[in-house]
Amino acid sequence: MTKPHIVQILPMYHPDGEDILNKHAEVKMFTEFKETEVCDYLQNNKVDGIILRAPARITPAILDRCHQVKAISGAGVGLDNIDVVYATKKGIPILHAPKLNSTATAEHAVSLLLAVMKKTAYFDRETRSGNFQSRDGAYTSELKGKQLGLVGFGSIAQKAARILVHGFGMRALAYVRRINEEKQQAADRIGVELTTSLERIFSESDAVSIHIPLSKETDKLVNYKLLSLMKKTAVLINTARGGIINELHLAEVLSQNQILGAGIDVFSDEPPPADHPFFRLKQVTMSPHIGGISLEAARQTSILIAENLLRVINGEKLSVIANQDELAETEKGTFS
Repeated sequence: MTKPHIVQILPMYHPDGEDILNKHAEVKMFTEFKETEVCDYLQNNKVDGIILRAPARITPAILDRCHQVKAISGAGVGLDNIDVVYATKKGIPILHAPKLNSTATAEHAVSLLLAVMKKTAYFDRETRSGNFQSRDGAYTSELKGKQLGLVGFGSIAQKAARILVHGFGMRALAYVRRINEEKQQAADRIGVELTTSLERIFSESDAVSIHIPLSKETDKLVNYKLLSLMKKTAVLINTARGGIINELHLAEVLSQNQILGAGIDVFSDEPPPADHPFFRLKQVTMSPHIGGISLEAARQTSILIAENLLRVINGEKLSVIANQDELAETEKGTFS
């Protein structure tokens, strides 16, 4: 039986997933993302599937050359680096990863919150420089009794809430677009109040944590209008997607000391440019989009993604096809 031909753009998050691909498929690896090179290869070779990792992207130009591609998969949960709408028009299934990294991301959000409230990065720098007196008058803040505001209430937000409510004694308020029975039951189990008001989240919370996907509706959702509602002692945490926050507005609010600080794992452009405004602000604790990349999550996710891509290429129907409903609405995959 002929092995399927797969294009891999950038390494996966764990080599065990790559081992599965290399065992069961002929793999063409691109260690750098150059759109023209990917397009040329697709134009001149029969390719059955593509797997990629951000910052690589699946663009309309690439999709126009996916003449025989049966499936495309990201290497993580998010799909904002794939033009899913255009892929659907081309009849190509887009796979997304099961949320095996929800625990890792929730824990990272909590760790960033603690780092900002406890001024971990500041004290680390000062201690290394020999300034032990930095502790004098530089108070940290406790989480107990503080109000947590969650923007979104999916699996990551729920796990973060459980840790912070039951482990640290915080009170929690979560924003949802609509309150349905399933969300209400989950909120009741954890001890979270639900609201449909973003303004309540930002005005009442001591810590706001972002847990929604990036879309046209959420692009730069967190802007100066919302940020200006926050308490001067409040912090903002983002482990979702950088584009959800207007980064220039947040930098302005921080530079004017309108809020206490921010914990940022994600950026609008990744990697962020050298002149990114956050780099000049000591109130910001940053990490390079590693929230979901625990060893455990990276290994499990990479294995399952590799296996699922191979299964879809071989004709299996899986629930992890993100555009399944849209594809089903077409005339059996025939697109104009």
